Amino acid sequence: MKKNNAVIAGHICVDFTPPIECNACMRIDDILAPGKLIHTGPAELHPGGVVANTGLAMKILGADVSLIGKVGDDSFGKMILRILQDYGKDDGIIVDASSSTSYTVVIAVPGIDRIFLNNHGANDTFSADDIDYEKCRNSLLFHFGYPTLMKKMYESD
Repeated sequence: MKKNNAVIAGHICVDFTPPIECNACMRIDDILAPGKLIHTGPAELHPGGVVANTGLAMKILGADVSLIGKVGDDSFGKMILRILQDYGKDDGIIVDASSSTSYTVVIAVPGIDRIFLNNHGANDTFSADDIDYEKCRNSLLFHFGYPTLMKKMYESD
């Protein structure tokens, strides 16, 4: 069996990023104040997390990668699968009908460090049992991302 360049496993989500414009540097509490309406531009919605970010970047740069992650059987999960299918890299993604797909709202205000609102979703059910060890044995590199955001990876059992 031919060796893959890499297996990228772990956290996968949908990143939802509404662009927030500000003409002058503001403090975050000036922006995220109760009752305040903030106008935004068209939001970006795309796969995020190490599986999508690192895995697809390596694929685009020409590496032969396998991706391993878990999504829910919901609209966000279907969106991720459709995008990964476009790259021919959806076969290692597990669909967990009992979980929702993880998502992150990325609040990125110019001049202020980003704030992340994250729902862990199916990532919290991802465990060592979900890793395809045959793919790992036939790989030159195994990269696992964000274990501290994946509950089953740090639980005592």
